[in-house]
Amino acid sequence: MIGPVQPIRPRATAGAASPPTSDAASNDEAVAKEQATLLAQQTAFNYQVQERAELLREFNELRALQMEQLKHDDEIVKKWIDLI
Repeated sequence: MIGPVQPIRPRATAGAASPPTSDAASNDEAVAKEQATLLAQQTAFNYQVQERAELLREFNELRALQMEQLKHDDEIVKKWIDLI
């Protein structure tokens, strides 16, 4: 499984403000990095949701099989009682 994903934006702390840059290239790189991080988080979330859905489908199938088995067992017990 995939571990927890870190938030996109770090928490603001006092004294940790960076001076604003007017360089467009560094701004584009920051935006690209943020988008890549967001995409990674979305991908991880989608994977976890799909995995959970598959596990729930599997659980429901197993429960249905168990119910069928219990019905067959009840029929067998009834037949044994009829024989007595």
